[in-house]
Amino acid sequence: MAHKLAPSALYCFQLPPALLDALRPRQLVLPDDHPLNARRQPENEPAHEPAPTPAPARGSYTCALTGASFPTLDGLKQHYHSDWYRYNVKLKLEGKPTPVSEDHFNRLIDNLTDSISGSDSSSDGASSASASDAESDTNLSRLLRKQHLSSASRPPAGTATANAAADEDADELDSAALSGPRSSLQWFEAPAYAPETQYGLARAALPAAGARKRALPGPGEEGRAVLDELRELQLSPSPSPSAQDDEAPERKWTLLMFGGGHFAGMVVQLRPKLVSRGKSKDKEREIVVLEKKTFHRYTTRRKQGGSQGANDSANGKAKSAGAMIRRYNEAMLNDEVRALLSDWRDDIAASELVFLRCSKNNYKTFFGYADDAPLQKGDQRVRGFGFPTKRPTINELMRSFMELTRLKVSHLSAEALAQLDADYLASITPAAPAPKPAPTAPPPSTAPATPAAPKLSKLEALERDRWLRLVDMVRKGRLDALVAFLDKYGPELESGEGSAWGSLPAWMDDARAQPTLLHVASAADQPRVVRYLLEDKRADPCALSAAAAPAGGAGRTPYELAGSRATRNEFRFVAFAHPDWVDWLGGARVPSGLDERVEREKERREAERREKARERERVRDEERAREDERVREAQERARVDERNAALLAAGSRGGPQRLGGGAPAPIRERDRAGLSEEQKMRVMREERARAAEARLKRLGG
Repeated sequence: MAHKLAPSALYCFQLPPALLDALRPRQLVLPDDHPLNARRQPENEPAHEPAPTPAPARGSYTCALTGASFPTLDGLKQHYHSDWYRYNVKLKLEGKPTPVSEDHFNRLIDNLTDSISGSDSSSDGASSASASDAESDTNLSRLLRKQHLSSASRPPAGTATANAAADEDADELDSAALSGPRSSLQWFEAPAYAPETQYGLARAALPAAGARKRALPGPGEEGRAVLDELRELQLSPSPSPSAQDDEAPERKWTLLMFGGGHFAGMVVQLRPKLVSRGKSKDKEREIVVLEKKTFHRYTTRRKQGGSQGANDSANGKAKSAGAMIRRYNEAMLNDEVRALLSDWRDDIAASELVFLRCSKNNYKTFFGYADDAPLQKGDQRVRGFGFPTKRPTINELMRSFMELTRLKVSHLSAEALAQLDADYLASITPAAPAPKPAPTAPPPSTAPATPAAPKLSKLEALERDRWLRLVDMVRKGRLDALVAFLDKYGPELESGEGSAWGSLPAWMDDARAQPTLLHVASAADQPRVVRYLLEDKRADPCALSAAAAPAGGAGRTPYELAGSRATRNEFRFVAFAHPDWVDWLGGARVPSGLDERVEREKERREAERREKARERERVRDEERAREDERVREAQERARVDERNAALLAAGSRGGPQRLGGGAPAPIRERDRAGLSEEQKMRVMREERARAAEARLKRLGG
């Protein structure tokens, strides 16, 4: 089966020769004056005898990992060889919190050595330094093993090999930092082919580069290694018939996705197929899929998440019917996937890479279930996709394959790239410790210190509580409680001179956006409270808020905060009834007054019209229901008549005949089971009438 590739896509295994020759790894540019350059030895100076340099100020060389400061560069280099630094590096690589202080590290070593029993070491003076280094390295290894941290195998300390390994680790750390951030893509540039264009290649698409956990030491070595491997893996456009017979079989990949009860697998050939679309058109590449298969079974717990197996491991085996079904489906799905892998054994063995996406809980489906399983743990070909994927489907596998094999292209200018480099260098540059200022006596302060918030008195606390209750009543529209509350405590809550009635105190959070009770009632959409505040309390509708005011303009009036037509109409009713109270148009910004009597009459007529419309609809519904009932009764009568006629005809054809003609056989009780009471009475009357007619005929004869 073939899938079409985009014509403009750059297939990483069939790149244009001109582009492939022009590619070069993108290198991080480190300025000469950057602090990290001090760690690198100048090329014009001998390695065994560094040039004398003036002693820098104390604390000018700082370790970015542990935060330790040293007055000289040699001290910093010695720090890189210490067990304390190596322990922090191991914690950093394992994703543990760092840094660990030197005192804490020494306590860990002391506790470790105190718990180890054994004989004293030799006291030979010639080997005391070597024994001390060996003991230090052994203690670090034991500490790493005790904390379940993977310690790399290292030669015994005190030897030339051990010192060279320590120097190599320090150089590798420096080169890893200076080679740029490591990501799933390796970026290249080709100034001779396309200036200001960058090309990104997925490391996972290359067997060797995708298997490396860390970048190669040395600036630019990782990029050069990836580029060399990419050039070696290039495919010819189309193999010749003789080459197909003589060379190795075609390269292929296996892609597998598993999760949520879904499985999708595919074996794809790396060499695309060239297909002609017309005489005047260029040939197009199509991906050749050799094998593909999908499975799905109900294994996830709906609306709860997670598989049934994960839930059983966490909470014990559930005994519900759904749990047993999901448990059975998980076992069947595992068997189906393993059977498929066995069928694809030859293709998997011949695959250059195997991409697998599944959770760690599902590793047992693919690894470790048999010694001769097609996939084994530790296989360098097995790797993840390196980017997020969706539900396992064939289309998702095709998209993932194209993401892995398509060269990413970006167009960034030199300035943009320089800014990216500067941002990364700023993130890894060790921060110089700030110099400690000399202790000096604080100057006498002329301004008085800011006093702490004064403690409220009982009366002030009581007043604040009453204001909070008042605002709550206004917002909830509790008019009766509001009237009683203002009659009792209104004079005590009056604002100071010069403020409008109902102005909120400054300590309230909403005092700027809603400075008055009328603002609060209008914003809360309480028309009855708005009418009461306007007419009974003569609240000022021209008050302006401050929080929502634009720069250099006015705030918002209570009318502008109204959220419904009913609340806005209350302002217009009062403006029509009392036009001389305030400047309703200019100050309160009420567009026009509204006659309440006319508006109420209009609302009443509108309500009557809606009620009449509902009544007409109700009458039409009742008429439709009665008509449906009449139709059902007519159909039922027709069915009864047909059944009675059939019974009469059956009685006249068979059975014993009486003298003078026999009456039709009566309808049995079981034949009346489907009839209503009214229909049964009608049938009984007809039977009695026919019986009476039969008796009269016999008497007359």
